[in-house]
Amino acid sequence: MADYKEYVHAVYQEKSFSNAAKKLFVSQPWLSATVKKVEQEIGFPIFNRSTNPISLTEEGRYYIRHIEQIMALEKEMAQHFKELREGQNLRLHIGSSMFFCTYVLPSLLAEFQAQYPQAVLSFKEGTTANLAKRLLDGKLDFFLEAEDPADPQITTQSWATEEIVLAVPAQNPLNQELRPYAYSFTDFLQREKPQVKRPPVPLRAFQNESFLMLKSGHDIHTRSVTLCRNAGFNPKVSMYLAQMMTAYYLVCEGQGITFLRSTIPEYVTPTDSVVFYQLEDPAALRTIYLSYLSQGTSTLGRKLIDYVWSRNLLGK
Repeated sequence: MADYKEYVHAVYQEKSFSNAAKKLFVSQPWLSATVKKVEQEIGFPIFNRSTNPISLTEEGRYYIRHIEQIMALEKEMAQHFKELREGQNLRLHIGSSMFFCTYVLPSLLAEFQAQYPQAVLSFKEGTTANLAKRLLDGKLDFFLEAEDPADPQITTQSWATEEIVLAVPAQNPLNQELRPYAYSFTDFLQREKPQVKRPPVPLRAFQNESFLMLKSGHDIHTRSVTLCRNAGFNPKVSMYLAQMMTAYYLVCEGQGITFLRSTIPEYVTPTDSVVFYQLEDPAALRTIYLSYLSQGTSTLGRKLIDYVWSRNLLGK
């Protein structure tokens, strides 16, 4: 059978012989004759020409479904050999929050870079919406973020769960009153030990405090507002910030209190200037998603995605 599947597929996509011919830069009579030849070879009509626009027959649906699988395999194979021809110095683009790009991903991906020294990793920071657009535009291989992009072209897998906690300056007088709930920096890192474990703090105790909040558009901004409202108050916000790490360091300087991802203390220098509190609210637990294109990822990009997935933190 002659290899005319791209021409048939174009007619299927455009639902018109004339539009498909323009897209392919061929004449409509030639395209119609070519499709007719394919139909004669398989022994069944692919298109129902009596409908407007034209539609697939039952045999046509089977044909299109299978040539799409073949075309995807051919594209993947072509990409693989293209990468081999162009050499092994390949750049991979990864998206996430500033915190992940700065603190988590470099150490997480160290072993991958040792296995594939030809790979050049590039990190891009952004919100879920921004990173999803970059992914769809072919500017990212994957991204890790706390929101599901909910796009049919993007495959999304739960990669980790993390806790949102409250960080309070150590000199805040409320810490004395709330001592049974408070963690020092060192204790917080060992909070799963029974002898260290504290009960969740009643968040309403902080209703008169000044909050440092991330700007609208961040998942943690939405969760921070929800946590406060669920506790029966609207937060008094003294400052809106673009980065969570900025909020953390301002807490250390006594400038206010803030909500943080619980993994931050694992990556910063221990200090006596901050106290942590756990929260009892479903909004204080969130999922980190691994998101990538369902099709079209390069061979090395696919290996990187598999590597990151194998290091998922679910249940760990």
